[in-house]
Amino acid sequence: GPSDPKQRLPNTLSVGLKDIRSGVLLTNIGNIVACSAGSACHSSSSQTMSYSAILKALCVPPEYAIGTLRLSVGPDTTEDDVDFAAAVIVEEAKKQLGS
Repeated sequence: GPSDPKQRLPNTLSVGLKDIRSGVLLTNIGNIVACSAGSACHSSSSQTMSYSAILKALCVPPEYAIGTLRLSVGPDTTEDDVDFAAAVIVEEAKKQLGS
């Protein structure tokens, strides 16, 4: 992309965490990391095991789709911010997996 930060657009990452319930994860890290569950057109609930028709249409396996998180970065997001968010998400995922 362009080297001038004013010409760059923020981006969004969708990641599926196998055997993780994204709604539960969000409940536990929502005040620490800004992220959302599922696809942009589907709201997730920690009480349900459903996932969006978009993820189904993309043939995302259920064990990953249920653990899908969306993360966005913007022009002011630093590498340290990304590293911190990743560490928080990994720690919470490990708790869910019992490891």
